[in-house]
Amino acid sequence: MNLELTEDQQTLSETIGRLLKDRYDHSTRLELLRSELGWSKDMWKRYADLGLLGLPFDEEYGGAGMGFAEVAVVLEEFGKALVLEPYIATVVLAGGLVAAAGTDEQKKSILSAISAGESIMAFAASEPGARWSLTDVSTKAEKSGDGWTISGEKSGVLAGDSADQFVVSATTADGVVGLFLVDGKADGVRRDSYTQQDGLRAANVLFDGAAAQALGDPANAAAAMKSVIDEATAGLCAEAVGAMGQMLSITSEYLKTRVQFGTAIGTFQVLQHRSADMYVSLEQARSMAVTSRLAITDGDEGLERDQTLRAAKVQIDTSARHIGQESIQMHGGIGVTMEYPIGHYTKRLTVIARTFGDTDSHLQAFAKAGGLLVASDTVA
Repeated sequence: MNLELTEDQQTLSETIGRLLKDRYDHSTRLELLRSELGWSKDMWKRYADLGLLGLPFDEEYGGAGMGFAEVAVVLEEFGKALVLEPYIATVVLAGGLVAAAGTDEQKKSILSAISAGESIMAFAASEPGARWSLTDVSTKAEKSGDGWTISGEKSGVLAGDSADQFVVSATTADGVVGLFLVDGKADGVRRDSYTQQDGLRAANVLFDGAAAQALGDPANAAAAMKSVIDEATAGLCAEAVGAMGQMLSITSEYLKTRVQFGTAIGTFQVLQHRSADMYVSLEQARSMAVTSRLAITDGDEGLERDQTLRAAKVQIDTSARHIGQESIQMHGGIGVTMEYPIGHYTKRLTVIARTFGDTDSHLQAFAKAGGLLVASDTVA
């Protein structure tokens, strides 16, 4: 099995890397963090021009007709630069749900707008007290003429502050959890916007009888949500690896240039050993990120895929914690200042570790399902 990037994927990686190196340095990112929007519309247009926003969507809907492997390449590069634009929220989550569950008419209208950079979308799923469950949904969907109305509260909606349209999970009178499209400017939609610790914008959203349209058949929503959350989880693994690799690079360079007692601190053996341990953690994370990508691209859903993604997320989160703590400690006080990037990487990795489940929840589910290896009564 060839685990290397294809020629096209390598070209994609290099193209994005050059763009971000030229236009997304730490100073630029700090300016965006302080701006009213919190991210760059100019960069969003550039992503659209490069075809990144339509990368996973079929060509008939304005996309590039590529797959998750290419999305993972994009997210790893975005992780290196700590990109603030709502790519996961719009393309992977909301766009993925439309692609998986929408009608042909909905796909043509919505996915083409996303691909062109004309629409920001958000997936409103989490609810207060529901943790990471996709089925514990108290938000209600009621029939209203030819359409629906949505009432309920959603919390921690990524890009919910600027979304033009929401994909909302809600329970119908039949007890089915379906997906519904709600215009961000519709009556009955109220947002409480805020900035996450990692700098990304989010919102708690209250829907009070807001007009809605069913996204495809509500009966197919559960499978679509599960599939898209799996892809987003694997995508976060790729993004985290990009961020961790950049942290190790920045820290290694700092050890070579920071002088103490008349010599570069990188010559101290104990710091060399700790740097080597960080590299091991990075490679463990990278291996599991590749494994999670293969779990998605192989196309087989079920317990084995679930367990693989859980294992990958646990290793990613463990490595991220190790690399983040070591990087900050080796930098000393400068590592936690707003003006220096290391602290920002650590914040993003900390948020990733608590997105779509934390380490404890993944370990509990992993153990309950029996681990990666199925016990056998057969004795060799």
